[in-house]
Amino acid sequence: MIELQKKAYIVFAALFALLAAITFWAFRENGTIYTVVPIVSLALFTLLLIAFGLARESWFDEEHFKWEELRAAVLVMLAINLGSAALLLIAAEAFHIDNTLGGLNLLRLSLLIGAPIGVMVWILLSRIFHKRNIVMLKVFLISFALLSATGASQLNRKLAGGEPLQVETVILRKERGDVGLTSFLSKKDPPLFIFIHNQGAVERLVAPEAAWSATFQNANMQLLVQEGYLGYPYVSHFSGRELN
Repeated sequence: MIELQKKAYIVFAALFALLAAITFWAFRENGTIYTVVPIVSLALFTLLLIAFGLARESWFDEEHFKWEELRAAVLVMLAINLGSAALLLIAAEAFHIDNTLGGLNLLRLSLLIGAPIGVMVWILLSRIFHKRNIVMLKVFLISFALLSATGASQLNRKLAGGEPLQVETVILRKERGDVGLTSFLSKKDPPLFIFIHNQGAVERLVAPEAAWSATFQNANMQLLVQEGYLGYPYVSHFSGRELN
């Protein structure tokens, strides 16, 4: 058997647990046909990782199959799983981030926190796999930034406390969004935007179709706003229309 350090197997187990948790998270939050990508890539990654951890010298020769090829296959499946799950999660959460007052600041802060964590995780794995790869570094940086943004938004709105407050606001304008990557990945209709004033800034919100169709420019609209767990208010209802 090809010798690996004991800590490598501990890292492998932790890595598998992390990817399995992220894959389940993506499936639960998104549930579209696209979740087959992280699910299948996780299964292939698991098989390849087991082969990598139990590899024997007799498996490899210079002409047919090399140790480097097995290692590359493990990393490819790792990148596909992590990247696809992160994209699906941020796509499912994007509309909720829009409906968080000050959500852009929350997004920026969480991206800045997640990105260096991804870099540090890849540096650790690169020592285990004896591989320095700028593409993998970018995958981990971007994926952990997106995972951090999704997690921060969900933490802020799902653990929101206190009684919701009813706020009356004026619709500055409304727009129908285009079919973008977010709508495509989450299998949702294009977003319906309304724009309001909030603390001297213009906020863009995604409204349900019934509420969006019933309003017009300069009209008043009732919003139900809940104080977020992280301090960012979240708009949960539009004139009695609850967000899905």
